[in-house]
Amino acid sequence: MSGATAKGNGGSRRATALNAAAEEDEEICAGCGGAGFVRRAVRLGHPDFGKAFPCECTEDESEDARLARLRRYSNLGPLSRLTFDNLSPLGRSANATHQKHFSAAVDAARLFAAQPEGWFVLSGPSGCGKTHLAVAIAGACVQAGQAVIFMVTPDLLDHLRAAYQPGSDVAYDDLFELVRDAPVLILDDLGVQSSTPWADEKLFQLINHRYNAQLPTVFTTNLDPAEFDPRIQSRLCDGTLSQTHYLESGARAAVGDLDVLELPHLRSMTFKTFDPQIVQVDHREEVTDITNAYREAMKYAERPNDWLLIAGVTGRGKTRLAAAIGNYCRDTGLSVMMVVVPDLLDWLRVGFSPQNPRSFDELFERVKSVHLLILDDLGSQSSTPWADEKLFQLLNYRYNASLPTVVTTNVTAGHMEERVRTRLTDPQISSMLLMGRFDFFGRRDVTQTPPVSRGRGRPPRRA
Repeated sequence: MSGATAKGNGGSRRATALNAAAEEDEEICAGCGGAGFVRRAVRLGHPDFGKAFPCECTEDESEDARLARLRRYSNLGPLSRLTFDNLSPLGRSANATHQKHFSAAVDAARLFAAQPEGWFVLSGPSGCGKTHLAVAIAGACVQAGQAVIFMVTPDLLDHLRAAYQPGSDVAYDDLFELVRDAPVLILDDLGVQSSTPWADEKLFQLINHRYNAQLPTVFTTNLDPAEFDPRIQSRLCDGTLSQTHYLESGARAAVGDLDVLELPHLRSMTFKTFDPQIVQVDHREEVTDITNAYREAMKYAERPNDWLLIAGVTGRGKTRLAAAIGNYCRDTGLSVMMVVVPDLLDWLRVGFSPQNPRSFDELFERVKSVHLLILDDLGSQSSTPWADEKLFQLLNYRYNASLPTVVTTNVTAGHMEERVRTRLTDPQISSMLLMGRFDFFGRRDVTQTPPVSRGRGRPPRRA
């Protein structure tokens, strides 16, 4: 795996990273095989499982020698010229929506490169800049002293097939382990390889191992993740580990428009711009309540581990507070989606058409699995058996998966579908913020009894 196997060379040369190291170094360290890192033989679930540790051979290594070794190991070759500095920040499309999505992907890629954690998926047509962005991540990792391997998927499978042959310079097990356990792996052009049972099985073994070990991985593909084999799809679309960016994807980009957090007005709603003093209130005490809710929302945004229900009458700032949480979390690198419940159900109804079955599955899976989901205006949708069932499926999945979820509503508990209400109000997973004088549980007559000044139904749990 040298630069010769990189994109554009067609995999015509069969050198591997181990071969490249052998050409450059007179002696290869027996402990790490020239990679410069080792992994400890510990059980699955151990804190050190899957982690890379510097090999003893690198202790006295100079800075120049370290960079040279990391560049050889990376397999970038000529592609190392592709960096964040010479990347167009808006991409290659003249479409304003495409530019917005590409710019967001660039910002997220920089954050990932600075601290590689989880999976980073780039989906889009050929020529949209996926590979440049992935290589820029790899180059930034190398400069930071982080070991990374870049591989084009068809080339990787060709290398593995060649390693099976008698007389191969590198044993199959050594090559597969080198890629499987790379501290950071960039897998380019996933989905363009020839689909055979053997290739599918090798890819699944590779992806499944990195999924179980939660090893930082970047994928580029011209397919939608929902189009892959269900075993691979379930891992690529796992919102607890993976963030997906759709570049120049036509109709799929339009699906992303359902995320209202992308709209300029909501994007401007932050904790800095939220002022409890200018929120519409009926009683002076409500300002104190909303101020308390604002403080608790900031605490939640710093560590969004559970559910948060924001309840209150119209005009009290529920959407502003929810958007502030979403913007804060997105700026820290979390995958966030904010949708208005009636709009979501409209999109799902369209996708439910028998003429377009995949659209429904694609959208529903993305909403279900996103790391932090914000459902705005629950209760304003038309209540039908179909709508109630879809909402329950969505909330029940996230409830069982313990995925962070924020919900805003202006309806009381008694007007919610029972199954939805029990999950939203489960004290083991959900906290509540009351925005002013609002009797969510219907326990008192708000027209007769002045409210007790408090900002929430109960304090959010903190680990």
